[in-house]
Amino acid sequence: MGPLEKSGITDGPKKGFYLTVLNPYDKPETFRTFPAVLGGEDAPQAVTVRPERFVLAAGRQRRVLVVVDELTPGETREFRVCTEKDKEEGVIHARVCSKLSARRIAAR
Repeated sequence: MGPLEKSGITDGPKKGFYLTVLNPYDKPETFRTFPAVLGGEDAPQAVTVRPERFVLAAGRQRRVLVVVDELTPGETREFRVCTEKDKEEGVIHARVCSKLSARRIAAR
């Protein structure tokens, strides 16, 4: 998944990001994408990821949309969005996360 770190500024209550998910496997796989905690905090508030679950062909990539909502003037919100294979079996639990930061410009 990439980029692994991204930030953005907005003048409204919402900020959107596109992230790219790549299937490095030799067959189609189902992936799950979700907001995750950052630094031991509670689950990120007002963060939506679309689509949350999708099938991706071998060696292909697709973009997912991440929207941060309810930003107040002057607020900066940092969080992670992670992608993993759905129903992964075995010893290794592979998860890739991007660190995102959204800041709303303060009102004057």
